[in-house]
Amino acid sequence: MINPYFILGIHQNATKKEIQKAVMKLQLENRKTKIYTGNFIINCQRILLDPSKRLAADYLFPTKLKSYRPKKIQRVILEGKKCDVKNNSFSMLKSMIAKYEKR
Repeated sequence: MINPYFILGIHQNATKKEIQKAVMKLQLENRKTKIYTGNFIINCQRILLDPSKRLAADYLFPTKLKSYRPKKIQRVILEGKKCDVKNNSFSMLKSMIAKYEKR
C-alpha cells in the first residue's frame, strides 16, 4: 500500500475539500513533471475519501509517533503526612480507612 498522505502532501486530519485541492494541485504539477500516472493519483484520492481505506492508511502510516517518558511521581500530602513511593502506601491507606471507619 502506498502512503497517500506523502504523495498528496497533506496531514492525516485533512478534510474532504483539502484532499480534493491537493489532488488538483498534484495533477497540475504532474502535467509538467509526469512523475505519477493519472490512475495513481486517483487511487490516492479514493483511499483517502473512503472511510475504511483511510482508517487503514492512518494505521499503516502514522504521522507522529509519540514516545512517552516516565514522569516523576510527585509527593502527595494527606492530612499533614507525606506519601513517597518508597513508603509503604498500603499501610497509609489502611490507616486512612481506619480513621474513616471510626467516625
